[in-house]
Amino acid sequence: RRRESMKAQQTKERLGMEEAHMLEYQQFTSKWEKKCKDYNDQSESQLNAMRERHLEELKEFQQKLLQKQQTPKYSPVLLTYRKTEEHLARAKNYAQAHKIKEKADRLQAKETEQWNKMKQKELFQKEGQFKSCKRQELSALQKRINAGREEQLQRRAFELERLIQRYRNVKNELEASQKLERIQAEKLQK
Repeated sequence: RRRESMKAQQTKERLGMEEAHMLEYQQFTSKWEKKCKDYNDQSESQLNAMRERHLEELKEFQQKLLQKQQTPKYSPVLLTYRKTEEHLARAKNYAQAHKIKEKADRLQAKETEQWNKMKQKELFQKEGQFKSCKRQELSALQKRINAGREEQLQRRAFELERLIQRYRNVKNELEASQKLERIQAEKLQK
């Protein structure tokens, strides 16, 4: 009878220890799930904020580039045509001035078109460099976030290992003390 009572008591103690461990494990799991969710939310928020900031910076950069645009610098040939046209017009040689003006207009249109193409190419190149820089910045943030996430997972694994080891230690200690109790009880019966 005493033996059965002791056995029931020991089973109860083991079950209590198991329940305490399960409760601790559930708390551990929910704590880490919350930590991971918070980290992911914060990371997503940082990424979105950076993307929005990059869009604003890109708009400002484009506006600066457009404001900086100066007028084309024409060739000496065109400038000579304009001066000749002006001198001919002053000398009242309108027919010759008109011919020079048409030549100058065609040359100016051609030079303006070339200048616009060159400036367009230059703008695209500068914008491409700017975007590349921003992509690198975003990539660096993503790497930091991933490194933080990896570190968090390692910490979780370490803490889980400690929790499990603590459970094993408590279980072994309980089993040892219960075994000692049984041995002492058997000695008393003899």
